[in-house]
Amino acid sequence: MVERIYEKNATVLSLISPHKQWIGFSSASNFASSLYYFFFPAIISIALVDSIYREKRSGNQNYLFMRMNRKKYYTIKFATTYITAFLLFVLPLLLGVILVNLFTNHWDYAAYATSYKQLVEGTIILPDDAFKGDILDLFSDFLITSPYVYMIFYYVLGGLFASGYICMGLALSMFIKNHYLVIFMPQIIYIACWGLLTALGKPSWDPFNLISPRQSLEQLSVTAIIITFLLQHLLAFAIYFIGIRRNRDVL
Repeated sequence: MVERIYEKNATVLSLISPHKQWIGFSSASNFASSLYYFFFPAIISIALVDSIYREKRSGNQNYLFMRMNRKKYYTIKFATTYITAFLLFVLPLLLGVILVNLFTNHWDYAAYATSYKQLVEGTIILPDDAFKGDILDLFSDFLITSPYVYMIFYYVLGGLFASGYICMGLALSMFIKNHYLVIFMPQIIYIACWGLLTALGKPSWDPFNLISPRQSLEQLSVTAIIITFLLQHLLAFAIYFIGIRRNRDVL
């Protein structure tokens, strides 16, 4: 419908870009995109978060301690979990980009970047206020350069937050005795943060909103991203360190 309305305006048509269907970029009406961003901690944690728990319960941890010192074991476990969680978050999103581009046969987004720059500067000729809502509060310069640059930034940001959640779950697994609770702990933390910050009227500080390329909320800020990221990772490191000390009696 929009294409028919603006069929004679090539500049406006360039703003109707297929990249908006990449996972995370779509509107809330895109079920698959919203579902992934809401449940990614549970999806990733199934494969990773209970590794220490399982090795401890099976007795394999004792065997590993005989082959390497405890510091090396816990360092490798944390680093491996962090990197793998990052990759498991990012890879489905990159696959989504490739599939959308293949289905639409659209790989070059230079025209969109040019039109978006004009939209931000107010120099584009629009018949009405359509697309004004497309102007982003944060990191517009990335989108002006290319949707790919903007995509890479947000997918990396999301991957780092995902790694933080999974490593926090890994740390808590040294305190929790219920296997299912261990597996779903990252998702529980994720939803709890969303519920608490929404109840406090601070949804713009919730990672669920901070890592979304859609920027669906106002008052998002770089400060909130940095502080939330640092708090998340410091908490994960602290819990992990306490867990190591708590389990130092393991031979």
